Amino acid sequence: MHGFEIVVGLVVASVVGFQVWLTTRVFKSRLFEPKQKVWQAQLIWLLPVIGAGLVFTILQENAKAEREARALEAAHPAGDQPPADT
Repeated sequence: MHGFEIVVGLVVASVVGFQVWLTTRVFKSRLFEPKQKVWQAQLIWLLPVIGAGLVFTILQENAKAEREARALEAAHPAGDQPPADT
């Protein structure tokens, strides 16, 4: 096997591994309804690089929003909420 074939094999294996990891992450997520999870998985596998990138971005933004919400909740417990901006 030549060096180029090894590199191509490693790239393909990496892409498939990322897609498998991302698909399991989608199905474990509470962000989507079951039908949406199927659509997300189809997007990941039918458009391997672009679809996986889109789904990954959505999951990252959701995780960031959840972290920010937890931080805000920790900073202001239930009985100590700041006044709402009007």
